[in-house]
Amino acid sequence: MRIERTVPRLVVAFLAIALGVIGAGCDGGKDGGPTGATGVEGLSGDQVVAIGETIALGGGSVTVRALQDAFQPVTPAQKMSDESPVAPAAGESFYQAYVRVENKGALPLRVDPEHFACQMGNYVSTIEPTRSGPPARSLIYNTSLDLLLTFRGPAGRDPVLLYSPPWYDGVITFSPEKQAPGVTTTLAPGATTTLAPGVTTTLAPGP
Repeated sequence: MRIERTVPRLVVAFLAIALGVIGAGCDGGKDGGPTGATGVEGLSGDQVVAIGETIALGGGSVTVRALQDAFQPVTPAQKMSDESPVAPAAGESFYQAYVRVENKGALPLRVDPEHFACQMGNYVSTIEPTRSGPPARSLIYNTSLDLLLTFRGPAGRDPVLLYSPPWYDGVITFSPEKQAPGVTTTLAPGATTTLAPGVTTTLAPGP
């Protein structure tokens, strides 16, 4: 789904999508956060977070370890869809985000890649299911999930990652412009990114 409007209307449109999604995870459970409700203390409000910085959300936490353009995007081991990937059109490029979600709370934490979107200037893109994964699932206490999220949009833009799960009343923006201290590491041919301190990762391109 592609939406091209002004930025404020884009965010409203993305929220409408995210709040209407009920992820179908491996456990078949309902969407729910650490409290099972929205708008409670600590689970509301728009925030801007640096790449490599961890944000606490109730009993859970989210870290975007990298956000970059990817001429040859990496393919996750478990994709959300087994359909044939779509090639970018002229003037388009892929953007990939490496996200870790952890749950330290007593209640299950729902994680769904569909709750993320990528903003490139005044253009917002939802994920490419054939190049993103793993599928949605609920995390129990003391477990984590690493997501590889792929988006397609205009080439040469500065991407920011938007996160708005149904159990959070607001939009969390992960921006390279608010960069956490780290190291520069190559994740894909021709692309470099800044990761959290002490993180070193090299990934080969997918097919």
